[in-house]
Amino acid sequence: MQQKTSKRIVVTRSNNLSTCYPVMPPLGCPNIFPGQPCPTCPPCPPCPCTPGLLTTVVSQYTTFSDGQKNVYTNADASLQFSTSGILDPSTVSIVNLFINGILQPSNTYVVQPGVLMLSDVPFQGVPIILQFIQISTS
Repeated sequence: MQQKTSKRIVVTRSNNLSTCYPVMPPLGCPNIFPGQPCPTCPPCPPCPCTPGLLTTVVSQYTTFSDGQKNVYTNADASLQFSTSGILDPSTVSIVNLFINGILQPSNTYVVQPGVLMLSDVPFQGVPIILQFIQISTS
């Protein structure tokens, strides 16, 4: 069976110049990809009737285990590898914890603003990476 895909042309206007880009929305993503333009709106962006694309901001807190403790704070951050402290999880969309490069189940740790509490103590020198993903509409 062959899948049908629809193409539409997006026209942008700048200084009376028009540029057309063929756009193929990904299958299965109707809530992420913008819908069809409103027939009453001009074809030039931004159209208030068409939802925008989702944007993401990714930041990470990185530290290394000392082999003794299971609670880490912003003061323990490895500044060379971190792009943020430990953010408030209520201000981000997704929080992922990687210990030694392995994604950890969310029931093995607790994140609070400025604090990461692990259920176990990792071996000394093991990297601990807390990733924060914030998703918003553009």
